[in-house]
Amino acid sequence: MKHFPAALILAILVSACGGPGSRSLTSPSTPAATHVVSGVIAEMTPAGLVPVEGVRVEEATSRQAATTDRTGFFSMSGVPAVHALFSARKDGYQIVTKDVQINGDTRLDMEIVRLVSYTLSGVAFEVTATGQSPLEGVEVYCDGCGSPVGHTFAYTNEDGFYSFSWAFNGATPLLVTKAGYDVLNTVGTFPGQVVATVNGDTRFDLKLVRR
Repeated sequence: MKHFPAALILAILVSACGGPGSRSLTSPSTPAATHVVSGVIAEMTPAGLVPVEGVRVEEATSRQAATTDRTGFFSMSGVPAVHALFSARKDGYQIVTKDVQINGDTRLDMEIVRLVSYTLSGVAFEVTATGQSPLEGVEVYCDGCGSPVGHTFAYTNEDGFYSFSWAFNGATPLLVTKAGYDVLNTVGTFPGQVVATVNGDTRFDLKLVRR
């Protein structure tokens, strides 16, 4: 058997493994270009367009997002060159979306529209020997009204009166409770659940009876 010098074997191994001075045939990938998208979010009022603060603007592909300042201005970086879908949302306003082809830094202005809401109110009462008597301290819960985000409790005052702002047209379930009383005309599976049909500013009274 022929024996090769150790130095020759070492040189062959170093060459095969990419020794000193060897170069990779693979070039490092170039990062994808990204761009800045900025603009102003406003709403139309009788006085003209007015900037809206606190609007969250988000791009669907990159999930980049920004929130408008008091001048309605937003700016987001890192948006890739894509056919992008932007959304603008704020409680109390309709969600607005817009398709934009991003080829470079882009100006994006959008107009949002305030949701039209109404007042839902009424009186909680019981019928006694002397007639209709208002009930104070009745708890009324509305999941879909009261403030832009809903999930609101109201409690009747000494005149039995309750009120919710930010109510919207249509069937509006309410949960009504007061210790020692049952609610008449309940519907659904939850104790004390009644349904008010809101059509503009709406009056909906609540009749309770002692247990």
